[in-house]
Amino acid sequence: MAQKEARRQSRMLALRVFFAYLQRDRLVALSECFKHVLLRVDRRLSDVFAETLIEAGQENYGKMKVILKVFAPEFAFEKIAPINRALLLLGLTEMKYLGTPPVVVINEYVELSKIYGEDKSAGFINAVLDGYRKSLGLTNQKKKDAQVFGDEELEGNQ
Repeated sequence: MAQKEARRQSRMLALRVFFAYLQRDRLVALSECFKHVLLRVDRRLSDVFAETLIEAGQENYGKMKVILKVFAPEFAFEKIAPINRALLLLGLTEMKYLGTPPVVVINEYVELSKIYGEDKSAGFINAVLDGYRKSLGLTNQKKKDAQVFGDEELEGNQ
């Protein structure tokens, strides 16, 4: 139980940092946002999981943005509430790049949306992340990635 709570605290930290980073149009160094929130807001010296999640989110921002557009096509990226964008980008990143089981990611980010989001955020977060989770059931993930990113080279390297 302590591990689960520690992970939730790490995700909360990562969300606050990533939200601040996105709100500043990614112009402020992510490391500066992380140091500020970690030391001055959370008053901690380190958080390896949060740092890993944030770095993966930054490195894969463009890819996660495309995936988000695919699984929430009726919403323009810029029109999604900023906190929901941060929740979705981190949730997709954690699912795709950190190997956290999708059901865990969905549950955690829905709970975070209840804390930080708007009234309808939880349903929206659940729908988008669950849609992505269902796409992972395909037998050939590289083919799906090729379709999402329009990369024929990925499709041919199987």
